[in-house]
Amino acid sequence: MKTTQSIEIIEAMFKENKKSLHRNSFYFIMWGILLIPTGIAEYLLYGHPSFWMIWPAMGIMGGIISFAYGMKESKRSGVKTSGDRITSFTWGAFGFTMIFSIAYTMHHQLPPHALILMLAGSATFISGGISKFNPFILGGLVMELGAIICAFVVDQPYQGLVFAGSFLFGYVIPGIILRKSEHDKA
Repeated sequence: MKTTQSIEIIEAMFKENKKSLHRNSFYFIMWGILLIPTGIAEYLLYGHPSFWMIWPAMGIMGGIISFAYGMKESKRSGVKTSGDRITSFTWGAFGFTMIFSIAYTMHHQLPPHALILMLAGSATFISGGISKFNPFILGGLVMELGAIICAFVVDQPYQGLVFAGSFLFGYVIPGIILRKSEHDKA
């Protein structure tokens, strides 16, 4: 195989990965829209005996929406590409590790914000890097910075606000940019 053919194959794979990421812009926007008010609500309700209950409620609602949307999209899209598989494995690993991290932090009575931001930031950064989509690369870095701030800078009552801000700049804004670029090409 000639070098030019190899480069063409690699470039085609990048385009395929970006299309795969485009199909997932809904998830970034939807989860951000759910997590931002939840983080703000946590801050406002902090100290109330059941303030933490907003998180499982949001998680269940987001899970149901994601599942329903995913079922609809899998019927519509048909064939799975290598980009879809990469995205699926990246975010599948994120989901499993996130559930473990939440269970671990709850067991040890620790706030999970830093770990969730670190995991979401890593998966977002990887997705952006694979598809060469800079807003997600930067969004992933913002989320990693949010994880550091939650872990080492702010006290627990303020972690919900850092979490909300991180998801605004890490998921929602890049997701909207991705969605707009998707519609501009259509």
